[in-house]
Amino acid sequence: MHDVKQFALSSNGDRWFLATSDDTQERYVLHKANEPSGGHETRTPVRDFLNIRPFGPERAALLEILGVDDDTADGAQSSYTSSSL
Repeated sequence: MHDVKQFALSSNGDRWFLATSDDTQERYVLHKANEPSGGHETRTPVRDFLNIRPFGPERAALLEILGVDDDTADGAQSSYTSSSL
């Protein structure tokens, strides 16, 4: 993984990073849970992370670091569809 940038930190110590896969060059979100909850890591493709509901502050922080608009404002739209990812 490379180009790792932290974009969110929760009050309980969980951290979220934007990273790029060395193998596929695809960007994904790396979530590192806090140590008291086990410190587990999960990797989620950016598009999938943006479509997880309910939306939270981590999603807004990711949109900001990506420099893209939130295109789910249209109530008829069921998922994030930006092609600028």
